[in-house]
Amino acid sequence: MTSKRVEGEVQGEEQTVQKLLQQIDKGPRHAHVVKLEKKELELQEGEDQFLVMRTAESMFHSGA
Repeated sequence: MTSKRVEGEVQGEEQTVQKLLQQIDKGPRHAHVVKLEKKELELQEGEDQFLVMRTAESMFHSGA
């Protein structure tokens, strides 16, 4: 089994963020979430988009 690390940032209404974190902690049906680390970051005003960023270790494929 390979180990893949995923990082993300989220901001929004507290209740919505908590609900998302619960879903992430549970993970998708075929995933095994080992650990979920959380930390508070400074609010980024005006951000309202979702962005996927690739890293050197990324295995994400958009299908294009």
